[in-house]
Amino acid sequence: MNRQQPVPTVDLNQISKLRRPKTKIRAADESKPSDMVFDVQLQFLVSKIFRIVNDDLEIPRISRKFLLVIGVCVGTFRDGVAAEPMLLVAATDANQGARVRIVLDVKGDLKLNADGRQVTRVPLTAHGLLTYDQRVLRIGPEVRRDVRHYREASAQINVGGSSETSSLSSNRRIVVVDCNSQRTTMYSPLGPLAREQLELIEIQGNPMLLDRLLPTSEVDIGDHWRHDDQLVAQLFGLDAIHRNDLTSTLRAVEREIVVIDLSGSLRGAIDGVSSDIEVKAKYHFDRQLRRIRWLAMTIKENRSIGHASPGFEVTARIRTSIDPAEVASSLRDSALTGLDLESEPGSLLLDFVSQQGGFRFLHPRNWQVMVDRHDVAILRMIDRGDLIAQCNASKLPDLPTGKRVSLQGFQADIQRALSKEYGEVVQATQGTSPDGNRILRVVIAGLSSGLPIEWRYYHISNRAGRQVSFVFTMDAKLVERFAEHDEGIIGSFQFADVVVAPIPVPRLGPARAASATPASGSELR
Repeated sequence: MNRQQPVPTVDLNQISKLRRPKTKIRAADESKPSDMVFDVQLQFLVSKIFRIVNDDLEIPRISRKFLLVIGVCVGTFRDGVAAEPMLLVAATDANQGARVRIVLDVKGDLKLNADGRQVTRVPLTAHGLLTYDQRVLRIGPEVRRDVRHYREASAQINVGGSSETSSLSSNRRIVVVDCNSQRTTMYSPLGPLAREQLELIEIQGNPMLLDRLLPTSEVDIGDHWRHDDQLVAQLFGLDAIHRNDLTSTLRAVEREIVVIDLSGSLRGAIDGVSSDIEVKAKYHFDRQLRRIRWLAMTIKENRSIGHASPGFEVTARIRTSIDPAEVASSLRDSALTGLDLESEPGSLLLDFVSQQGGFRFLHPRNWQVMVDRHDVAILRMIDRGDLIAQCNASKLPDLPTGKRVSLQGFQADIQRALSKEYGEVVQATQGTSPDGNRILRVVIAGLSSGLPIEWRYYHISNRAGRQVSFVFTMDAKLVERFAEHDEGIIGSFQFADVVVAPIPVPRLGPARAASATPASGSELR
């Protein structure tokens, strides 16, 4: 803690050459093969909402200094008596209620490099609004759990002249937020969130973290204090902090409101991607209610392009108000009865729905969607900044009712597609999922440009003739880190129409793919 005079002066690596498996699945009664192709021409489907960052108005230097001096002098005296050092301690009562409103505005550029060489900038603007009721369920020095009911959660996003709207669906409006000294986790007890829904509500400047900005000892006007790396990483949605000089300064006391500035810069990383951030903010602490009630924050962020996400250089504004209120009826015990508010592996999975492909599945949060088109959906698994694997899911032409591809035919098509890269068959199995889908699985070990690669192929079909193919591609050295991610995804797979029913929260994690005993490649009829 530093003291100043009452009037301060103004002053995966990518998996090398991941080849696209040009596997073609030949239907039993068709003369032409159907494509099972992975296409990396990036019509890069940008994530629907971004880490929000913002802009601030510049006050001319002379007037800025003048206003600062006035503000400090006014705040230094209260009722004609000089202010004394004060201890700013947030309330720690469970079952507190509040109404929170957050307005987000962003402007800048996305940075794309579809060909891996030339960086293209695409203009970006966004406006978001979040309004929710909040109830504190558990609170302590290092932990806090809140439950929220979102009354409104939407964002209007314009990328390169194309507009999209993102919103939180009505059947996911109850959200639990768990926070400890290491991380903040959000999930809905009503069912898995989609990636765009999570990113809509998982914003920078999370109100749940604001009380941790308060100093731990007495402060007077002009005093300033630093913020530790763990808090800064959570506040700005980063995995690691490399440099951090973020500082709060007590500027004024206006009756029961303590006015505090927050400013500085930091450098960190998320998913191994570097990010430089500059922050200017102001927040108000209500000494009577013992809580931070207002925040206005300007952030400028320059983030590099990642393995599975675009970079961006943006400026944005976050404005947050937190008003005390009675616990909302939607968050009372009677309304929450029957909901499992505890976090477990199944509740943290995300729901991916391919409207054009007509299928859906659950996946862990370290899988990022790269492309979702009518012919293929492409996801990548990122772990601690490393590109571990890529998944291509392709809708195939329907077969006549009752016809299905055999395991031997599936293997033969894979061998023809991989050609010289085809090495040996590590495993070939056939099974049936609990909902009656037939699943073929073939694991191939081979070489691509001299590098050892493992491919895990799946063919999923039902009796109505619908079929989808998956291929998971990874460096053979990363097989242990990949583990059985493919089985979790395949085990949660469902054929779906354009309008799909929500998948319930899996309480024990995703089902394994090969639930039936592996069988020989006899064709089912």
